[in-house]
Amino acid sequence: METFKTIDIRGLSFFNALQLAAKEFNRVKKNGILELIIDKKRDLTSAMSRWAENQGCKISDIEDDPRMVRLFIRKGSQAIKA
Repeated sequence: METFKTIDIRGLSFFNALQLAAKEFNRVKKNGILELIIDKKRDLTSAMSRWAENQGCKISDIEDDPRMVRLFIRKGSQAIKA
């Protein structure tokens, strides 16, 4: 298991992005961070943030850049498996 994982979901459909994020999220340790790199054109930031909060996690940071959005999700100790 990892404490920090980055995945690039730019260009993926929402369903495929969510599947990949859920799979990688399970590989992150408790209190670890999953970084999602999201396409600016197809901004899925709010949808992925809601998904993370439904998993019992917190958004630790969002970095908005002209080319992409970086969303950092901290996996809490009471996070549910996706």
